[in-house]
Amino acid sequence: MRAVVIGAGMGGLFAALALREAGGAFESVDVYEQTRTPAAAGAGLNIPPNGARLCHWLGIDLDGGDPKGPHGAIDGGRAAILEATCNVMPDGTVSRKPIGYNASEKIAQGGGFHHMHRLDLLMCLYKRVLEFAPESGVRCPIRVHMNKRLAALSQDADSVTARFEDGSSATGEVLVGADGVNSKVLDLIWPDAPPKRWTEVVCYRGLIPRERVAALRKADGSSLDHNPIDSYSMDTRKNKFAWAMSYWVRGGELLNVWLGYYEPDQSEFQSDWGDWRPVDHAEIQANVHKAFGDDARKHDILALAGAMEKPTKWGLYDRDAFEQWQDGRICLLGDAAHPMLPTYGQGAAQSFEDGAALSSAFALHGTDVYSALLHYERVRHYRATRFQFASKFAFKHLEPEDSPERRQILKALNERDYPIFDHEQRAGDDDSWIYEFDARRIGDKVPLRKLGPWDFRSREAAMQARRDVAKSLWTPPNPLEGDRQVTRAELAQHASFDDCWVVIKGKVYDISEWKDHHPGGPFVARMFAGKDATAEFGDFHSMLAERHMAHFCVGDLVD
Repeated sequence: MRAVVIGAGMGGLFAALALREAGGAFESVDVYEQTRTPAAAGAGLNIPPNGARLCHWLGIDLDGGDPKGPHGAIDGGRAAILEATCNVMPDGTVSRKPIGYNASEKIAQGGGFHHMHRLDLLMCLYKRVLEFAPESGVRCPIRVHMNKRLAALSQDADSVTARFEDGSSATGEVLVGADGVNSKVLDLIWPDAPPKRWTEVVCYRGLIPRERVAALRKADGSSLDHNPIDSYSMDTRKNKFAWAMSYWVRGGELLNVWLGYYEPDQSEFQSDWGDWRPVDHAEIQANVHKAFGDDARKHDILALAGAMEKPTKWGLYDRDAFEQWQDGRICLLGDAAHPMLPTYGQGAAQSFEDGAALSSAFALHGTDVYSALLHYERVRHYRATRFQFASKFAFKHLEPEDSPERRQILKALNERDYPIFDHEQRAGDDDSWIYEFDARRIGDKVPLRKLGPWDFRSREAAMQARRDVAKSLWTPPNPLEGDRQVTRAELAQHASFDDCWVVIKGKVYDISEWKDHHPGGPFVARMFAGKDATAEFGDFHSMLAERHMAHFCVGDLVD
């Protein structure tokens, strides 16, 4: 078979390499990229162990490049392997935790946390892909075609064809849409997919050379309280409305700085930003000053903000989970399938897991494309959607305190549902489900469809905890009848945290009181007041929960 991949970013190139390993199912892989030259916007990212091991499997060199080599070199990844994560607390104390996954034996097995410049990751992927170019004479060559902007898609019983704006076309038996958060494949095949939604977060990022970090001073000329030059670690400083993070990339030659803060006004971001935009230091420092208020940590953060080279800015949007990633001979992968916020550090790794699972599905099903793509979707949708959902709640202005009921469920699971660089102590501690996972292991038959992030059907302890919680679900003294028709104009009048109506599967629910009794806490009210909450509420709950929601149903949304 022939595979066509749309998008030569991290997910697309990884998928191309993974499909070569699909048990000989493919004779060629062609990758089509809309840009003229390879590029990766932004600064740093991390490849956690669940992604790094898959890179090791495919021979992608995350570590071996020259840290002092030229920018944009097609080289090994030039990763930084950090010693620890550090949370700088408001009182100035530091919580420091070694990164156990970076033990030497785990690194030797291809694991470990790899902190990288985005362009370095893209270049080491290109390096590996070029080793399988047609002129190399290998089986199943990979061709990368630049300046190919997708215009249309069509498919029949035997093949799928992509047509590009320059008039050219490509035909294969399988097409993978790996073209990012603004996916053209998604728009063409699933035009009614959930729209992007403003998260009320603005962020900045940039890089600081090592020698400049060493010379950093506060505005009054004094030394930083916690200079990153003194600790080869990932450092965070957080309050409920702002977040500052820094970590080393390019083998410790560059410090990546990421700053995010709560901003409910989205007027600046009404137009669709295709990428990060340049911003001046004065604006960054003014907003950091406001976001951290009288927090003593602010002065260190201001120094970091003022030292970033060519800083950039973006307003963060997210999307609800998509119900489907495959249609006939076409599937989605990576950010095109499950765009997620950067707060969990799993974006790139989840796209790599997609590619690995897709490879295993074709190794199992061979030329049965429909079974392979359905198997891929079934094994990946639940896990990737869980990260997509959880990434929203690393922002404290969105995340409520854990309710006792939610802690009971998490304790039964003993699963850590927050990233390694967050030192909060919550009910679950076991993070092996995150970092020890092997996406190549997909089983030998197509599994049942799971409903979403909190579908624990295969885990009896969690189900029993949920049953225990369900016995005491709060019921309003005067249940609603659900017999009204609600217009969008009326819905908009109930769009605050205290007066909260939400839409679930076309019905309107008044959760103004229910939100404070819900086992998961009032997160729905914080995020979806006056909006559609179907993906994060309706689809991810049991039939019992849906029956209970009838007590709060106002009626049908009619326009």
